[in-house]
Amino acid sequence: MASEFQVQYLDSENKLVKTVITSNSSSEVERSIKDLDGDVLSIVEKKSPSFNIVIGELVKLQEKTNFIQQLKTMLSSGVSLVQGLEIATQQIDNQYFKSAIENIIIDIKQGSNFSDAIKKHPKIFDKISVAMVEAGERGGALDQMLGELEKTLKKDVEINDNIKKATRYPKIVGSIMVLSMYIVITRVIPTFTGILTSSGTELPLITRALLYLGDTLDAFGLYILTFVASLFFASKYLNTTENGKRFFDRLALKNPIFKKINIAAINLRFTKICGTLLSFGVPLKDSLIVAKNVAENSVYKDAIEKIIQDIDSGKPITSSARETGVFSVYLCSMIGIGEEIGALDKMFISAAEYYEVELNNSTEGLSALIEPIITVVMGIFIAIFVGSVFVPMFKMYESVSM
Repeated sequence: MASEFQVQYLDSENKLVKTVITSNSSSEVERSIKDLDGDVLSIVEKKSPSFNIVIGELVKLQEKTNFIQQLKTMLSSGVSLVQGLEIATQQIDNQYFKSAIENIIIDIKQGSNFSDAIKKHPKIFDKISVAMVEAGERGGALDQMLGELEKTLKKDVEINDNIKKATRYPKIVGSIMVLSMYIVITRVIPTFTGILTSSGTELPLITRALLYLGDTLDAFGLYILTFVASLFFASKYLNTTENGKRFFDRLALKNPIFKKINIAAINLRFTKICGTLLSFGVPLKDSLIVAKNVAENSVYKDAIEKIIQDIDSGKPITSSARETGVFSVYLCSMIGIGEEIGALDKMFISAAEYYEVELNNSTEGLSALIEPIITVVMGIFIAIFVGSVFVPMFKMYESVSM
């Protein structure tokens, strides 16, 4: 199992280098430094704590985007890959990210391709990043492909920001509303009903139901919370299994709130990858294989796999895409036109532009969809509260005044 080593050594120019290297052993680290004509000063294995919890991403999407942008700019200016990586590393504040890039530089100096080197760091560079770098190296246009990867990452950042903005208000209001409901049901209503019953006022059905719910929450609240938490972790586990992931992937395509966003995002990534790779001279089958490998939704992954098999048997991509029943009429039509005129790359890119606009509209419309739902739920809660407390109070007032 690979470990992290804190290393100090003198490089070929007799400059002190301090870094962290991931390797299987200290002797392997020493050999790799000697291969770079370095003199080892110290190698200390970093001891991992027995219990470690990582909250959030190790490397933020924005950090990766900035790194790719800087590297692309330097390569376009004629700077070598290693030199570009070394300069870009100096701008990184995240120590985990910085250490990974330093390891990548060492691998490249030892003869590895850039794509092979970043493959060793899947927590930072996902499949689409590796695939696009690989295609750029193959076509001798790494700087241009990094430019396309930068656009893809920027779009991902924009989508994430839009979804966070759209769901921030509902999350805050929803949390406050749930807490308020709990306090009202378990504390406020029992106090009022105690006054009402002492005066002989008959409680309506809705008040009795809320009293029963409050008693249940008081008695079994911890068990209910444990059950809900168990369901959450069980769903997380099921999502790691093949059948479970297929179930949740199908569910994501039917979710009434996020359905449009999910479908637009999947189609955008598929068309963007195929269009970009085809425009750089990558064969259609290889482009589809990359698109399948980076597809996160198993429904679309299976559909792309079917298209690849059909192409191998000589079937046109257009008819195969239609038969999957997954891709829209619009996309199938665009693929058909591209196949007919011999410009599949341009049609995929045009389709990607269409889905980009559709995704923007869907994310912007998310707030407009969620906020009315929150308002209706709040209205129902207020109506229930008024009906369960104030209506019997008015009845009590009327009986006293008569």
